[in-house]
Amino acid sequence: MSKELKIYVSGLYSGTNPQPGVGIARSLRSGYPSATLIGVEYSNRCSGIHWHDFDDIWLQRPWDELNLSRHADEVKKVLDSGALWISSIDLEIMWLASVLPNGHPSLLTPSKSALDQVSKPFITAHKDLPVEIPVFVSTDLSDWDLHAFCREHDWKVWLKGPYYEAVRTPDWPTLQHFRHVLSTAWATETLALQSHVSGYEESIMFSAYRGEILESVRMQKRDLTELSKTWAGDSADVPEYILEPLKQVVKELKWTGGAELEMVRDAGDKLWLLEWNPRFPAWVHGSTITGRNIPAALVEGATGIPAVHAPAESNEFTRVVLEIPVNQAYPLSPLPEPFGGTIGHSMKHPSGLLQFAQMLHGPNVKEAIEINGAGNFPEKVPEEVPKSFLTDLNGVNFSNLPTPSSIFMADTAAEYFMSAAELTAKLSTEQVVVNCGYSIKTNPDDRLLQLALDSGFFAEAISLAEAHKALAAGFCHDQLILNGPAKWWRRDNFAIGEFHAIFCDSVEELISVGHEIEEGKLNSQVLGVRIRTPNVPSRFGVSIDSPRVYERLIEAIKTVPRSCKLGVHFHMASSNIGVKRWWHLFESMLRWCNSIEALTGRLIECVDIGGGWFPDDLRKFGESRLKAAVETIPDFLSAVEQVITEPGKALAQPSMALATQILEVRQREDHAIEAVVDGSIAELPMYAFQPHRVLSLDKESGRWRSLGYGKSVLFGRLCMEHDIVASSIELPKDIQAGDILVFCDAGAYDRSMSYVFGVG
Repeated sequence: MSKELKIYVSGLYSGTNPQPGVGIARSLRSGYPSATLIGVEYSNRCSGIHWHDFDDIWLQRPWDELNLSRHADEVKKVLDSGALWISSIDLEIMWLASVLPNGHPSLLTPSKSALDQVSKPFITAHKDLPVEIPVFVSTDLSDWDLHAFCREHDWKVWLKGPYYEAVRTPDWPTLQHFRHVLSTAWATETLALQSHVSGYEESIMFSAYRGEILESVRMQKRDLTELSKTWAGDSADVPEYILEPLKQVVKELKWTGGAELEMVRDAGDKLWLLEWNPRFPAWVHGSTITGRNIPAALVEGATGIPAVHAPAESNEFTRVVLEIPVNQAYPLSPLPEPFGGTIGHSMKHPSGLLQFAQMLHGPNVKEAIEINGAGNFPEKVPEEVPKSFLTDLNGVNFSNLPTPSSIFMADTAAEYFMSAAELTAKLSTEQVVVNCGYSIKTNPDDRLLQLALDSGFFAEAISLAEAHKALAAGFCHDQLILNGPAKWWRRDNFAIGEFHAIFCDSVEELISVGHEIEEGKLNSQVLGVRIRTPNVPSRFGVSIDSPRVYERLIEAIKTVPRSCKLGVHFHMASSNIGVKRWWHLFESMLRWCNSIEALTGRLIECVDIGGGWFPDDLRKFGESRLKAAVETIPDFLSAVEQVITEPGKALAQPSMALATQILEVRQREDHAIEAVVDGSIAELPMYAFQPHRVLSLDKESGRWRSLGYGKSVLFGRLCMEHDIVASSIELPKDIQAGDILVFCDAGAYDRSMSYVFGVG
């Protein structure tokens, strides 16, 4: 009876991120040696068309050249003839579900209703399984909210396309880049940003027919490619505590076809479901090697024709790279002309899958969104700015303001500084005094220095030039904290007084400064060292995870003059590494300090936990986290009398904005807008490294509108290729030359690192 079998298998791409078509063919050939296997492909550059298990190849035009209506009719004829169809292409499966919403007895792929329940990232079908879904958000949120999500999850996040593609985005520039890449590739702005889960990767593969699981396997990944794809694994039966509820879910879904559940098992033995792929995985034949021929089980369940059951060769499998003869009916494509700089064909989606996605999102946007489940996401909502922003901006006469121009947000700045001062006063106790230090380098503007002085802050300087500026602003010597690797630059021009604290950047500097204090050349209430946090790359401070350097540090601390209190400084930008990770490093630092006390016999009396806070994080977590920190310190360091925190960035960033004016508006072919503004990266040097909330001033109403994520681009005035101050922004439809745009959150390094360029 097996001679009557004719099975079409699509998805033969066999590059570095292969489709499972070839693996399915290998498994089917093992289970049904006499069956007619026909490979379906949409490009003659997919090397799987040359695989010897295929009796024939049904080669179609690439998806972007294919007449989908005619192709649907041809597929229906194949199915009506009694031949089976197993698809290995997610997009094709979704398309087939829309073409045949009620399915077909010979179509071995899931229905549209089943696909809706497993669309990522939420995967509603997971609710009855012993798994959890990692936290995720839609990229339709504002940049401000996306940046907050990344900080909250320590920048351990994945950007996911609607069908394929998942990219780790460890920082804001990477996220911005790949959001544009994936949005353009898949013709949708609705992507997902999902938190990373650390653990061991494993999968469950199964085949089912009309809601009944026919065969299943659990696989642990043992070797991965650079794209985190399976290269080797071991197979075993699916545990009953997963299999039984999975059978019920599959029954409710009335699932037909193959499937893979991609999961991570964390250190607490909890399973996290990352993907429910509506097809067999590329490692499908690895399961056959271990005695579980899941594609053959699917065919057997659908037809009743028994498959040949081969014994297991091993309970583990691995991959090798094989060269095979080219099928002479499909010779290799000619090389492209080299004049464009190419030397060969790209292996990336040669069948036009990206174009297929764009076709689905073109005239059938609503249908495509329903197919891929993107309707789970909320509508785009621009980020609302604090009321103090609007109060400050409404006090500016923009009709007479030369642009680009930096705007000092007086009410906002005063509010933020006052809140920080009140917080430290609230956290101070009889045993421990909590103070703020203002990092001058963040923004040395006189108005911010005055606010810091009036708020009772210390002034933290990285050079004597900055210290001199602080003294000129009214700070006293004993209100100065010196930090950084080159703090003694231009020392001859500075009258040395007693500093509040000096934190040395190296063992050598600690020894040198200690000698100068003993000789009376320097004077400081606190002398300490900056500690470089383990496992986080940094050029600053002493590397305590090096045994040799740590030993030298211990000996140097023993020489710190007894006239000085011993201090330790820890600084790592929480906005760069994430909030939770920052506090984890803080506790790690306390443990190291406890060891320092034990090895030196010196007690640490001052702890400086400087900066890099994002404004919202300080407001959201500041009181609870700092309170916990102050309460935790005595558990490790019993003699600490003073805690200094440096929220300079969190206070300065919202204190200024940049007003710009539209110079020209250009219409693109895709109906998006390109506009040129008189601002530039000279005034917004941090535009690529942090989000800025952008406001548009409506001329008629005088009201401010928040601008969200969109397809428009804002070019700066400079004649530089990379002078783009907003690469994906939603400009008002009525935008025109002369309109005012204000970039908020430009008061920290945007201001202090701005430069003069292109003005003659």
